[in-house]
Amino acid sequence: MKLVFLLLLALVPGLPCSHALALRCAPGPPASIFAQSPSTGVDVRGLLRRVSQEKDAVDQEVFAAIAGSGDPGAFKALKQTVTFLSDRWPLTAAYRAFGAFEGTPNQKNSRKFLLDAALRHRRSINRVAATASLARLGANAAAELDKIVARAQDREARSTAVRALLPVYAERADLASAEAVLEYATPNGRNTTAIRRALQKLRGSKILRLYSGYLKDPEFSSAWRFLLLDVLSGWQDRGACALIAGMIRSEDEVLAAKAVEILGKSGYSHFVREIEPLVRSGPAAVLREALIAVTRLTDGDPYWLEDVLEYSRSKHPAIRMGAAVALLEIRTEGAIDRLLEMLDDEDWRVRVEVVEQVGLLHRLRAVPLLIERIDGETPRIARDMHLALRLLTGVDHGPRSARWRAWWHGEGENFQQPKATATRTAEIARQKRKKKSTTRGTFYGLQVLSERVVFVVDRSGSMNGRAMLPKGPERKKPEASTRFEVARDQILSVLPSLSDKTLFNLAFFGSRIFPWEDGLVRLDEKNLKRALKHVGRAPMGGGTNVWAGLMFAFDDPRVDTVFLLTDGQPSNGVVIDTQEIRARIERLNRTRKVVIHCVSVGRKSRFLRLLAKENGGLYTEAL
Repeated sequence: MKLVFLLLLALVPGLPCSHALALRCAPGPPASIFAQSPSTGVDVRGLLRRVSQEKDAVDQEVFAAIAGSGDPGAFKALKQTVTFLSDRWPLTAAYRAFGAFEGTPNQKNSRKFLLDAALRHRRSINRVAATASLARLGANAAAELDKIVARAQDREARSTAVRALLPVYAERADLASAEAVLEYATPNGRNTTAIRRALQKLRGSKILRLYSGYLKDPEFSSAWRFLLLDVLSGWQDRGACALIAGMIRSEDEVLAAKAVEILGKSGYSHFVREIEPLVRSGPAAVLREALIAVTRLTDGDPYWLEDVLEYSRSKHPAIRMGAAVALLEIRTEGAIDRLLEMLDDEDWRVRVEVVEQVGLLHRLRAVPLLIERIDGETPRIARDMHLALRLLTGVDHGPRSARWRAWWHGEGENFQQPKATATRTAEIARQKRKKKSTTRGTFYGLQVLSERVVFVVDRSGSMNGRAMLPKGPERKKPEASTRFEVARDQILSVLPSLSDKTLFNLAFFGSRIFPWEDGLVRLDEKNLKRALKHVGRAPMGGGTNVWAGLMFAFDDPRVDTVFLLTDGQPSNGVVIDTQEIRARIERLNRTRKVVIHCVSVGRKSRFLRLLAKENGGLYTEAL
């Protein structure tokens, strides 16, 4: 009998199937509120009366039911529902329901009502909700959205309209469009990609002057500067490069390094005069990029090779790292000889850079040198050497030297080296089929191979969310708990399993950072007991300041590995935008060489997945 009723409901004239399904499946008001009338199949008056009685507590499916009823009075009834509401989400649902009138005789009236609400309603919450409804129509409502950009009282409403108009602005490709984007769009997460795509089509001398003014404005955000540098890098003309050159001495070392890198790839050799002085003094990120940029722009100048050889012996690690990359670019026998000598550099970060370049070199003469050194390195660098050996040979004889040495002794002289593309393809396939090992301590299933590690753990209010403690030696079955208690359980489990050679630290973050120690300490029995007692003492609550947690780890020059655990998007800190965090960390990590493993708790996180991938780490989820 129930099945017959549902089939009849789905076939009611004037009631779209989607609404019939929603009425059947959605929780909330009982089905009696959707009593059919002989003429339309939906009791619009009854639904309106329900909204007037329940107000913000009403089931939000009511608005879609009214709009899709086909009743002649549906438009007027839906307008009336708005007068009974004051909360953001019911208002958003009510205004959104006006989209059902698109393609009907009420389309013009619907858009006029929404535009009037967006521009003239006495409450900001209504103006923004009405704008959002028009924004869902995209280019189809371009005329109305243009008026909102020009006349709206609320910046949020203008920003919402601009976001919807980005594809339209890209087609118009005029100065007014560029001005609207720069003034009201907000680079944030995936929205940054849409803004970049639009701006890449907005070109010309007038727009270039507009960009110049914004880049010189001290109030212009760093997220926007990053984005504009990306956009200008795609222009590949002298005017854009000249504007980029104005950024190479920025006080923001990450922006300056990015500008230097772009100029280094531009092919305009006259920028050497501006970049070369930066090789000798400046922040680490700029020193490295400046040396590489000049190498690319001088294009095989033998005099510059002599300079690079000298720079490879500089006292500054960042300069030596840049020299390692430059020596690979030059690729003369003398350059290669010096690159291989740098495998014995005193600074671990320089050795990481050299090992990476040696893997890209793809010369068999490097193989015995790596075999000779792999056992004496830290686990972090030994991992990189093992990878370089696989990329050089296409075979895998494990992370220790004995089997590699035996293989090389037997086959070295006659070994036919595969092409670099083949070894890289084999390495990708290897990573896909690699199984997680349990021979060492793990944190949420991720191996802790490093002996210089910091665990950076979210302690914000959201970590009080429900989670399950897994079964283990102390629990015969999973137990209900909180996300932080699960993280605490993982820390308590992994620390005792680490080598006594390990240097480690703990840092918790909410709106600010709460470190255990100022820097790495030896994992002896005394410090282990102190650390285990400390876990859980950090204050709970506040926002999610991922940037502060990462910067704390980066500030200790001995740290080579970070395990980052969080359950939310960044919401506090100097840098909040996820794309800017990734861009800044990737840039800083060209001289820091820190592996970042990420654990996302309670949700999937594209941000954490990409952050780990871009910084040599692994990503896992605890859902």
